[in-house]
Amino acid sequence: MLVAFGEFLCQHSLIDRLMDVPIAQKTRTFRPQTKLVEFLVGIMSGIEYLQDLNLGSHPLVKDPVVARAWGQPGFAHFSGVSRTLDTCDDETVQAVEQAIAEFSRPFIATAVHDLLHRGAALIYDFDLTGQAVSPTSTTYPQATFGWMNDRVKLGYQLARVCLSPEAGDRLWLAGFHHPGDTVSAACLKELVEAAEAQTQVRPRRRPELVQHRIDAQRASLERTRRLLNQQHTQLTRLHQTQLRLHGQIYHTEQLRKGPISRPKAAILKKQLTGWQKRLPRLASQLTTGQQVASKHQQHLLQQETALTALLAWQARLATDNRTNPNPPAYVEARMDAGFATGENLTWLLELGYCPSTKAPNGHTATALRARLPKQSHWVKVGANAEMVGWGEYHLHDCPYPLTVALERFKVGHAYKYAALIQYRDDPVCPTLPAWFQHYNQRQTIEAGNKEMKGTFFVQHLMSRSLAGIRLQVLFTGLAANVARWCRPWLKNCAADSTPQLTRTLNSPKHLVRGAANSAALVQQTRCGTALQFAPESALPGVIFFLHGVPAFQLALGLNQPYRIESG
Repeated sequence: MLVAFGEFLCQHSLIDRLMDVPIAQKTRTFRPQTKLVEFLVGIMSGIEYLQDLNLGSHPLVKDPVVARAWGQPGFAHFSGVSRTLDTCDDETVQAVEQAIAEFSRPFIATAVHDLLHRGAALIYDFDLTGQAVSPTSTTYPQATFGWMNDRVKLGYQLARVCLSPEAGDRLWLAGFHHPGDTVSAACLKELVEAAEAQTQVRPRRRPELVQHRIDAQRASLERTRRLLNQQHTQLTRLHQTQLRLHGQIYHTEQLRKGPISRPKAAILKKQLTGWQKRLPRLASQLTTGQQVASKHQQHLLQQETALTALLAWQARLATDNRTNPNPPAYVEARMDAGFATGENLTWLLELGYCPSTKAPNGHTATALRARLPKQSHWVKVGANAEMVGWGEYHLHDCPYPLTVALERFKVGHAYKYAALIQYRDDPVCPTLPAWFQHYNQRQTIEAGNKEMKGTFFVQHLMSRSLAGIRLQVLFTGLAANVARWCRPWLKNCAADSTPQLTRTLNSPKHLVRGAANSAALVQQTRCGTALQFAPESALPGVIFFLHGVPAFQLALGLNQPYRIESG
């Protein structure tokens, strides 16, 4: 099957693009780009460690037929591949990203067009998964301790976003590699921006929501100005009082030098003592007042800066809408609680997305439980789950109302609670069972992460350079997509369709771990490449005639976003 993968990628020009990426390494027996392609072939064959290129049960280095299918004269020793990965830099990674994006664009565009044509919503799933290394290792750059698999481990975090066209299906859009102490909330913006860049589709922005924040900021700004003016008035009064006291003290001291009666001298002395005692208090009040005025002034500058940023943000959203005349009606951002900070939810709502998530901590569920009527009706939504609707709720740090529901699970003799959160432009809210089922379909991306680990071994880092690790992230996402994108072509190339072939093609794990490591007779004919799998292989006797891949017929105006009309 690796021969078929190679034919597929060659016919889509991805291999040609990879052979043009810059790598600052001299050519000896093989070009450095050849070793980069070999790294991709190894990942698509399911190698667990880089040395499996030579020492695995089916070593690729000893298979010239596969190398030719991928447009290469041969494959290098795994140590050479390792050195090439160490040589790669940011320029190499960016060039590979661009090559993969150009290859993926028609497949992504077709999936998006199909969704919008059917009137379906675009659903982006977000997740963060750990890549742990040995806790005593000192050779992995930027590896830090963080929370991974319910434990603190040394390693990295991998942030990913996928488009979920249907339940159980996924299309990987982007992945970012971060130090191990990175949290989910810090990754959301880069994932959303990457998803929009890949799909070339964005929802209608909501600048009208930003206006509410602008009005509130202006009101707060006026209050701070009023407080600052009041403080300046108070400081002026204190300065005048201080000057008047200094004048009175000077005048009194001059009177005491002249001829005055004893009673008058006693009165002047008493007044002078009182005024002199008051001066330090006035100086202290002036110092405190100046500090308060300085804080008000700093706060005022911060608020003015924030207002300027809000106005610029609103203008950017309005500009986005002017250049996006026909946006999709509903684009959902489905994520776990780690992404759902108040700042992130605010940003998503203003950007036009409809978040579907859980409350970021247990305080929301606790607060809802405290306000829940005693006779609340809990609706059964799963085998061990119940929900009760709540309605609009203002989450901390998010100025906009969100739709909230409380869910509970029975563990032993006690219940555990959580709060589900969503936002919809339309007033129609799904039923509680539909809401619960839809949110839990985000297991699609969790299953994808499991597939990455079990099929492509993304958790086993095959390089100790940052560029090499990032290339592994890019190639695993590409491999998972290719295993799905080549499926229709392989079905069309099969001489006969059998249940076993269908099961294999529908399972990336079987396709990679089984078929890609199976022996086959490869013959070049006038019509293309013929593959006949060996009797003891994963597809005994199956024959493929690998003719040209079908051309893409994209709909006119596909680059223009669509509006989903109801009805």
